[in-house]
Order: sequence, then structure tokens, then C-alpha cells
Amino acid sequence: MKNRERAACTRANLVLAAARHFDRHGYDGTTLNSVCVEANVTLGALTFHFRSKAALASAVVEEGIVELERLSTANSATGRPLDGLSSLTLGVATALQTAVVTRAAVRLVEEGHVRSDWPGAFRAEVLRLLEEAALAGELAADVRPATAAHLIMYVMEGVAAQSRRAAAEGGPAVADIAEVWRAVLGGLAPHMS
Repeated sequence: MKNRERAACTRANLVLAAARHFDRHGYDGTTLNSVCVEANVTLGALTFHFRSKAALASAVVEEGIVELERLSTANSATGRPLDGLSSLTLGVATALQTAVVTRAAVRLVEEGHVRSDWPGAFRAEVLRLLEEAALAGELAADVRPATAAHLIMYVMEGVAAQSRRAAAEGGPAVADIAEVWRAVLGGLAPHMS
């Protein structure tokens, strides 16, 4: 293996090991030594790639947010706003349940250790889709788009927290996020009599 390839593998291994620790212990509970042990590298190898824990956390966020940004821009092709919202929400929930780097990135941003525009962009996209749904008659008359956006953000925070707990305990993630989402949609969409 060439030096450049080996360096890229070491860097990727460090980001993954760091993500596991940030996901389980948060920024403050993660040490560079614990990341080195998990990645099976020396502290010198870690500091060759990342000058500090903050730089390592930034790399985790940068990598983890990529998938979320892709999901945020891919949902408008469905034609119906609530379908697009469902696709976006379920995609983000699945990423939080299955991708430790994404989950760690969200935690680092929530804790305020790394800045990212993603949470604001996600909320803006959710609100945009809800406003379109209201205009299209897809929301119940008594549901305000801003209030529904708050509800969805709370659901996503719950998915992230539950997924983190499940990963730490070695158990399953949220039993069935699709079922939870159907319950949310049931409260948002107009009821046909």
C-alpha cells in the first residue's frame, strides 16, 4: 500500500473511531488517547492528521453532515410536499439510526462544539415543505406549518437520542420510525370523513 493510501486509510479509521467515541461520550467525554486505542494508532499518527480534538471533531461533522445535506436536497422530486417531507424525514431518521458518523456529527453540533449550517437548513427545508403542503391542502386546516416544523424537529431529536442510547446499549434503534412517522402524519394531514 502506498504512503498516500495508507494515510487516507489511517485518517478514515481515526474519523470513524472518533465518531464512535463522540457518539457515546460526547465531546467532553472523549479523549484523544481513547480514540487512538480504538483506532489502533499512536498519538503521533493522530496528531499528524488532526492537530487537536477540535480539528478531529470538525472532520467528523464534515463527513457526517454530507449525507444529511444530500438528503435535504434530494426530497423535492416527489411532486407532493408531504411525500417529500416524508422522504426527507425518514431518510434523516434512518441515517441517524444506522450511521455512527452522522449521529456523532449531529451530537457535536447540538452540543455546540462544532458549527454547522445543516440544522438550520434542515429546519428551513421542513418548513418550506410544510408551507407548500398547506397551500396544496395537504395539511389539516388547524395545523400551522411553523408548529408542525417544531414537532418534526422534536421527533428528530428523539430519534437521535434514542438511536444513541440503543447503539450504546447494543440494542435495536427506534422500533419502527416509519410507524412513528405515520402517527405524526396522521396529526398533520386533513382527515377525510
